[in-house]
Order: sequence, then structure tokens, then C-alpha cells
Amino acid sequence: MDPSFTILFALAAALQAFLYLLFGKYVEPRWKVLPLIACYFLITWILAARFEWWSLVWIIGHPALGLFAHASWCANHEIDWRTCEPLDRYLALLPWGIGGGIDGELGGPERAVSSRSPER
Repeated sequence: MDPSFTILFALAAALQAFLYLLFGKYVEPRWKVLPLIACYFLITWILAARFEWWSLVWIIGHPALGLFAHASWCANHEIDWRTCEPLDRYLALLPWGIGGGIDGELGGPERAVSSRSPER
């Protein structure tokens, strides 16, 4: 195996582990975590084998694009992008949070609060 391939895969694994530690608690349902990580590594493997160092565009660019989308989405809904506070509003706006949020804490769609509509 080419040393550059090993370095790229190690970089991808370290980045994925770091991001999971920061944001993995918001992935619901929990069964989605393993397929998401497996898909990320499959794409990384294919790109690293074919394009070698150019696969860094994927390894670095994919999480960077996700961070940009998350930060702008949170800013549009008046949510702190670093802490996702207020958490009830953040979870209510997520498509998979409407049915009860993480661990059923929200109580359903009637608790959904949008920055564009008055509170109920």
C-alpha cells in the first residue's frame, strides 16, 4: 500500500473522530452513525486510491462545507452555531427532530419554534 494512501486515510480517520466527538451527539436516530461513517470512508478510499493527494479536497472540503452550511443555517434561525443553543429550537427545526427530538424530549411538532413565526 502506498504511504500517501495510508497518510490520507489516517488524516480522514482523525478528522472524522474529532468531528464525531464534537457533533455526534446530535445525530439521531443513533443507527445512522455507523452507515454515515462507513460511507465517508468508502468515498475517501475510492478518491485516495484514484486521485491520491487531490483527495484532500474531499477530506478537508466536505467537513468545511458542512461547517459553513451549519453556521449559516444556525445564523438564519438565531441559534448559536457552536453550542446549538437554544437546543429545543435547534432540535425542533431538524427534520428528524420534529417527531420528538433526541430521546423524545421535545414532545412533538406543536413545540416547534421558528424564528419566523410567533411562539405558540
